[in-house]
Amino acid sequence: MRANDILENSIEQKIIDSLNELNRPDLFRSPVVAFSSAEDERYSKLKEIIGDWHLNPTELLPDAKSVISYFVPFTKEVAMEPNTVEHGSFLWSEAYQEINRHFDKMNQAVADYLTMLGYSTKTIQATHTYDPKDLKSMWSHRSAAAIAGLGAFGLNRLLITEKGSAGRFCTVITSAPLQANSKPLDNKCLYVKNGSCSLCLKICPVQALETESFKKFDCQDELNKNESLMTASTPLEIADTCGKCISVCPVAYIE
Repeated sequence: MRANDILENSIEQKIIDSLNELNRPDLFRSPVVAFSSAEDERYSKLKEIIGDWHLNPTELLPDAKSVISYFVPFTKEVAMEPNTVEHGSFLWSEAYQEINRHFDKMNQAVADYLTMLGYSTKTIQATHTYDPKDLKSMWSHRSAAAIAGLGAFGLNRLLITEKGSAGRFCTVITSAPLQANSKPLDNKCLYVKNGSCSLCLKICPVQALETESFKKFDCQDELNKNESLMTASTPLEIADTCGKCISVCPVAYIE
């Protein structure tokens, strides 16, 4: 076994152990972890695809060598509920709130481990990395995960992993030289494969999804509306969620 294989396996185990500390098997399944090179040319291309405000790994950590991407998949109960309710799903919102809060601890567990070994790190918060005025985000967890080979984008703009698309992504950048994944997953989206599915377009309450575009402000307005309803009637504090375009997807949840 390569020395770095041991390091990579240890990083993955840190992420798994940290999620287990949350002790919410009713909401989450075991994470999927992958690595990409901070020098991968696709990071620079994101400035063209997303916008020049999207930062490269080395703009966030000057001595960056690798990007750690990981996905925490939701359980089937969480993944399916948004498709069964009129507005926001409590279960989906609870999972969203709890994992976003816990990502800080998961990221810190990885950062502490790598710092102990003499590497530098840069953690990136799980969500709300954007300016609410223009919704421009300085980092896309999903795009980094796609570069790492964790999945491919479907029609609903969500990344479909080996465990589906219902879940949350996060990122840690490091100076540690890690083995980049060179085998991306095949795209599981049925629309991309053969045009046989467009359920996500039809279910969107505000018709924000189109085949060639995405009305992000309409989507955000729907999320904000759901949060107002959810926080007014439940104990949740963070609930700007919807999840319908994921929940209806045939590959939202994969065993």
